[in-house]
Amino acid sequence: MRAEQDALRQPPHAPFRDGADWEMATWLVEEATQSGIDRYLKLNSTRKGAPAPSSKNKTSFFKKIDTLPTGPEWICEIVEISGDRLGSNGQLETESVELWRRNPVDCIKQLIGNRAFDGQMAYSPVKVFRDGTRYYSEMNTGDWWSTMQARLPVGATVAPVILASDKTNLSVLRGDQVAWPIYLTIGNIEKSLRRKQSAYATVLLGYLPISKGEAFTDASRSEALYRLFHRCMRAVLEPLAEAGRAGVLMTCADAKIRRVYPVLAAYVADHPEQCLVACCLENRCPRCLVSRLERGNQQDNPPRDHEVIKDLLARVGQGERPPELDTHGIRPVPDPFWASLPHADIFSSITPDILHQLHKGVVKDHILSWCQSVLGKEELDARFKTMPPAHGLRHFKRGISLISQWTGAEAKELEKVLLGVMIGCGYTRVLRAYEVHTDITLGRMEDALKRLHSAKNIFVELEIRDHFNIPKWHSLLHFVRSIRAVGCLDGVNTETSERFHIDYAKEGYRGSSRKEYISQMTLWLQRREAIILRESYLAWIKERLAACVEDGDSSASEETEEEDGQSGKGYDEGEDVAGENKQEFQRVRQLVNSNVSRAYELALRPSASHVTLDDLHDNYDATSFLEDLNLFLTSNVPNSLRANAYDTFPVFHSIVVLLPFNVHVANTKRVKKLRASPAVPRRGHRKAVPPIFECGIRAAQVRTIFRLPPHLGLYSHPLLYVQWFRPFRAPELASGLRFTSHSTRNHQRTHSVVSASTLLRPCHLTPRFDDTVNVDWTSLNVLSQPVDFALNPYCDFHMFGLLEPHTDAPDM
Repeated sequence: MRAEQDALRQPPHAPFRDGADWEMATWLVEEATQSGIDRYLKLNSTRKGAPAPSSKNKTSFFKKIDTLPTGPEWICEIVEISGDRLGSNGQLETESVELWRRNPVDCIKQLIGNRAFDGQMAYSPVKVFRDGTRYYSEMNTGDWWSTMQARLPVGATVAPVILASDKTNLSVLRGDQVAWPIYLTIGNIEKSLRRKQSAYATVLLGYLPISKGEAFTDASRSEALYRLFHRCMRAVLEPLAEAGRAGVLMTCADAKIRRVYPVLAAYVADHPEQCLVACCLENRCPRCLVSRLERGNQQDNPPRDHEVIKDLLARVGQGERPPELDTHGIRPVPDPFWASLPHADIFSSITPDILHQLHKGVVKDHILSWCQSVLGKEELDARFKTMPPAHGLRHFKRGISLISQWTGAEAKELEKVLLGVMIGCGYTRVLRAYEVHTDITLGRMEDALKRLHSAKNIFVELEIRDHFNIPKWHSLLHFVRSIRAVGCLDGVNTETSERFHIDYAKEGYRGSSRKEYISQMTLWLQRREAIILRESYLAWIKERLAACVEDGDSSASEETEEEDGQSGKGYDEGEDVAGENKQEFQRVRQLVNSNVSRAYELALRPSASHVTLDDLHDNYDATSFLEDLNLFLTSNVPNSLRANAYDTFPVFHSIVVLLPFNVHVANTKRVKKLRASPAVPRRGHRKAVPPIFECGIRAAQVRTIFRLPPHLGLYSHPLLYVQWFRPFRAPELASGLRFTSHSTRNHQRTHSVVSASTLLRPCHLTPRFDDTVNVDWTSLNVLSQPVDFALNPYCDFHMFGLLEPHTDAPDM
């Protein structure tokens, strides 16, 4: 692109006039409709502006956009379908459908050669060990890549192809417009980048046709639609076959040229589509040969054999009907798309679906409904309502029975507190949703699954279930094996593809005229890709210019850098408040990227500047604040004055804590907020805000976060007024939870003032319920009740890792 512009002597923003003209064009393409673009460009205020846009109307505007380089071109292929139903003319009915596709090899070239991914791309397999324990994270740490590398010639580079497909509704409240997008990415790119929509590390490969099969009779329609799917997928993936056999020279993100072999590694889909891909019946497992009546048992079943099934279906293409089809639960699809893909094993490439099979399947559809049968909907709702709030946890204020449409996010929030609601039932101890796994954590997953199967008969005894022959229940057996093969499953999750529906299907449909919309959607996406590619190019130009400037001036001072562990110091009183929110965000981001093992961060300004002792007593329940503060000053600031009843204090309503490093948790998830804020009454149209006083470990309920006024002495850290709980007891055998209760003295809760430097992290405590919830309990007062409280290990990944024994992190 740069060479072409240099040859034509064009500026970087060409064909647009300058940076401002380009910025306007980018905004119009991303935010406005075609008619909106036309109206904007024709406005008198726009045309008479200084300077006016370089385009006079949408025609000239899109003419410029369409000259920009874009991604792989779109191909529309007409697929003719011959049915077996006789029409009114006595002839067999036919149907024509459109298949929109792009060359997958060109898409892979675009992904693997994206310079923005340099440093976040893997080109070879690696096995990570530390102290004899193996770690699994990215796809190149799994067994699949190592096995595939050994099959290919020396010097070959594997591009693990990850496909995902899923139908999605385009219209809202009217019509039945549906699209069937196929997405492609490669396992060379880090999974955190693949999941990020703004990184554009996943591309839209095509739109499959959606047919109702009206040309077929009821008896043959289902198999005919299976064959149509595989026929279209075969056309889409045909270029992968030759590329997988001979390899293709590609320029990679690090500017090196490699011979790349694209091989299908994972297919991401929900259960019905998994069966469609595997050509199996929906009452069978797409990965193994378990009997359709034994899916509720915990037993090892032989995996499906790719070559055996391929040979069976080849015999179908020759007119045979092998009896083994019924034994294996396979539909007679004579030429499945994966039969011609070299090195592929379609059955092992079908990864478990965390969203539909675990979160919305096992937990929401089954375990939650069983818990409702045990407790009753009203009692279960009351327990959810009574749960104390905590930062990062959703509080189900109205219970859960009124939720009509569950999303994956709601199901995951439910899992964080379900064990606390059902004390004594270890249902949520089934799977570990880590981003890095080890042989040890995978062993714990297998042990937890064994415990689940050993305890499941309680539901039979309670007459809630009479069997567990459930496809999603059976899928739990395949999680560990898949993690060992392709790394952690957050990199191959249907949550990602469902998020891409918004950008690659729904927004394109909204930008169309709703007629012949697929062709308009592909044009809309092509123009958007052109904008993205040019934006990346301009960013690259900017970086090169910045690098040249840095090479000429290396006198940058490091004196202003903050030393490790000093992020808790106060801010200068005279600091300008302009851009305060931006500065806070930047400081928190610096905290995450720092090398310190523990730290905290306060807001630039206190939430309340001059809080009196009466306010602390009435609004923060800091009943003995003055006495406890003076005790703290005596021990820690011995030469200071003592606080008195006339002093006021700067109070903060939250503190951000950087949690200790944990190899199983992403670095960005190490930041937690602990809140200690009083109630805020209703003001005008603003709703009243309830009080929130959260807990921290050891455990203590934080009532006030404040700084020492200057006249009382200098202390480098903020202070916390806390009410203590007793040390946690050993885990209970039944639930595995650690319990605590109020620490008291003379029948009053123990309290004190402590330094914020002693704060390890926030925690979430759940009350031990009786048979029914006390009607006087609410989420606001439950932590003040004289009962036992359980430490919730499922409130976040980091807490779970903290309470589970694990080895130190490897050097990755």
